[in-house]
Amino acid sequence: MLGPLEVLQDGEPLALGGANQRATLAYLLLNAGTVVSTSDLVRALWGDDAPPTARKMVQNAVAGLRRTLRDGAGGDNTGGDGPALLTVAPGYVLRMPPAALDATRFHELVRLGRAAFRAEAWQPAARLLREALALWRGPALADVAELGHAWPELATLDEQRLTALEDCAEAELALGLHRELAGELTPLAEEEPARERLCGLLMLALYRCGQQSEALAVFRRTRAALVEALGIEPAPELHRLQHAILNQDPTLMAPAATADPGTSTGPGTAPVPAERSRPAAAPRPMVERKRASVLLVRARVPAGLDDPERVAEALAALDRAVAAEAARYGGLVRGVLGSVRLVVFGVPRVHEDDPVRAVRAALAIRERLTGAAAPDATLRLAVATGDVLASYRDEGDPEPAELTGGVLEECEGLLERAICDTVRVCDRTRQAVGARFGHAEGDPAGGWRVTPGAPRPAPAPQRRPLLGRERDLARLQDLLDDVRRRRRPHLVTVLGEPGIGKSHLVEEFRASLPERAGDVRCLSAAVPPAYEGDADPLAGIVRSHAGFTVAGAGPGGAWPAPGAGPPRPACPADRLARATEPAALFAAWLRCLEGIAADGPLVVVFDDLHHTGTGLLRMVETLTERVAAVPLLVVATARPELLHRRPRWCGGRRDTCVLTLDPLPDDATAALLGEGAGDLLPLAAGNPLVALEYAQAHRRHTAPGPPPVPRRVTDLLTARLDTLPAAQKAVLRHAAVLGPVVSPAGVAAVSDRPGEEVVRLLRALDREGLLRRVASGPAPAEDEYAFAQPLLREVAYAQTPRRDRADGHRRAAEWAAGPPGRDRRHVLAPITGRFPGRA
Repeated sequence: MLGPLEVLQDGEPLALGGANQRATLAYLLLNAGTVVSTSDLVRALWGDDAPPTARKMVQNAVAGLRRTLRDGAGGDNTGGDGPALLTVAPGYVLRMPPAALDATRFHELVRLGRAAFRAEAWQPAARLLREALALWRGPALADVAELGHAWPELATLDEQRLTALEDCAEAELALGLHRELAGELTPLAEEEPARERLCGLLMLALYRCGQQSEALAVFRRTRAALVEALGIEPAPELHRLQHAILNQDPTLMAPAATADPGTSTGPGTAPVPAERSRPAAAPRPMVERKRASVLLVRARVPAGLDDPERVAEALAALDRAVAAEAARYGGLVRGVLGSVRLVVFGVPRVHEDDPVRAVRAALAIRERLTGAAAPDATLRLAVATGDVLASYRDEGDPEPAELTGGVLEECEGLLERAICDTVRVCDRTRQAVGARFGHAEGDPAGGWRVTPGAPRPAPAPQRRPLLGRERDLARLQDLLDDVRRRRRPHLVTVLGEPGIGKSHLVEEFRASLPERAGDVRCLSAAVPPAYEGDADPLAGIVRSHAGFTVAGAGPGGAWPAPGAGPPRPACPADRLARATEPAALFAAWLRCLEGIAADGPLVVVFDDLHHTGTGLLRMVETLTERVAAVPLLVVATARPELLHRRPRWCGGRRDTCVLTLDPLPDDATAALLGEGAGDLLPLAAGNPLVALEYAQAHRRHTAPGPPPVPRRVTDLLTARLDTLPAAQKAVLRHAAVLGPVVSPAGVAAVSDRPGEEVVRLLRALDREGLLRRVASGPAPAEDEYAFAQPLLREVAYAQTPRRDRADGHRRAAEWAAGPPGRDRRHVLAPITGRFPGRA
């Protein structure tokens, strides 16, 4: 369709009939999967001047098309996997496999490219969009349009092509490819002088090529076209670009290749990474093993319902609900299989609670669609958890191109067993979600039905002593003393990897307040994951203050009102109740805290601040600069991903500090592991949560040898690795194949990457705390790095498919057998752990 109309079978063109047959096929293709009435076909082919025999001519064209499709497919064309041209009242429907249309392939590539574009991953965005544009062979259905058919769908396709080209050009400008773009965009801008974004991109490309006068001439031509045709001036953005060119603004110059890997910028702003500033010779395909939860949703339309509009409405409601809830819970909608919708949780990024997210999404979809919301369809939902193989065309792609694994077939089996309007889960999912949901009518083989009843209460966590954190606790207490003495607010961020003991430290700090400072009050709230949007941390903090209750939370809800008891006079609750805008809410919240702290020292705790939105994050970061001089200590706990979002968190701001928690010393870790588990000390690597999980596994383990890696530990580390940029994660996997201690030269040999790029990526992993430099050579390329935690190597190695492991070991052996004098002390060191799924 993206050019002259062609029908191919095994690469060979099929002969089509005359003009009417080609035009009929073209119109049906533009509306593939939709019933097109005969009257609409007549109107599309002849307009208002249809001959008396027009309907008969359409019938003859359809019959000819059916013969062509039947002969080309070697059988009938009424079903199966090939195209099917069916008679459906009041006309016809052409059903096409999605992979059979170049237009469908174009839209899929553009969708993936724009996802990378929004993430400012310029290299994969440019590659995907170029791949989409390469499908075009001329104007859409050029031979049909030449016959005089000016359908709106044709103009829409051509508009989508131009928009994709503009996105691609902007991504390539961010990569410094202005010289290549200047020649390509010039004739297009002459054909479309009123297209402002296209002309702006050409202006920027010409300016970067040193052609300032030509860039300004493009602006004058665009302005003249807009004024003459529409009587309007160009948009303010284009005027600002013109002034920047006249002033030779340095921000317009091509980005320099000086940034670290994993960062990205837009065109004309800050530098982009070196590996992105030069076009890649070829994409880097990537395949990874992942633990994922799969959700299948099937909407069955009643057999007696023959109104196609009502069927379409029911399926459209299903699509909207699935897309909304998948986005809310972090799932990836993979496609439509007839009446079945597939959503995957854990790909491309693993979360520690993917089974919980999948079940919650299933229940939310059911709630939205059952009853009056979708009266023409009954639902069946199933969730299964297991290993999948995710294949990417390039390591920078935002989504996998293909997913395979037995868990997909297992989920299909559960879907067949599910009854109407119920959610059925596999036994692994049931065990993973624990007591969060009720379950009934099940068995490990056939799955379990999620019941609507209240879940069983989870057991309360046991209080354990604070080991190895005495100095960190003393530092928090000293900060509180300074706040009391100076009567000035202070923000301290307790930063550390998952499970390192941030929340435990803060809990012990809170518990020590009555003994150390009895007049100090403490308000706290946990910041929930993004999908739990009803719980607002600001509302939770006010709720925890005695004398106040909260009826609702967030900008759209009610804010604190006086409770049963009399409110404290210093707390202006009326301001909170009147505030509606987020900025006003935060300002009122600050005034409330000032009123409370005016009576004495106040501690406010945010737990898991990395979950919060950008707006609240910015407000908390500037809190000490906006609140009055009162004795207020704000303690926030966060994971390292907070620094991915805001690399300069609290940098240069007054009365702020960051307390980074290091791994526990060996004696504290051994105490958590308990007696008889001393051989697990290296695996725990000073992480309290890992140590406690291994301690439980050790008590349950009866076979000889160490226990297997606990599932929670695996999920924790996998989620940590998935926060990395794609290039860093790929290099970490190659390092896992090579050995526990690696050199840049060895990793470069295994990964087939340039040595300079490997050095930068290993340094970035060192800064992330996943590797540590154990030896410094005379040059950066001769440094040596070790995994900061043995289990990290196991997790990274287990994510690598067996074929890629074998290829990596082969490359490592070839590198080790290279020229004499090479240091081979760490080459081909085996994995000795117990990670499941290893070859």
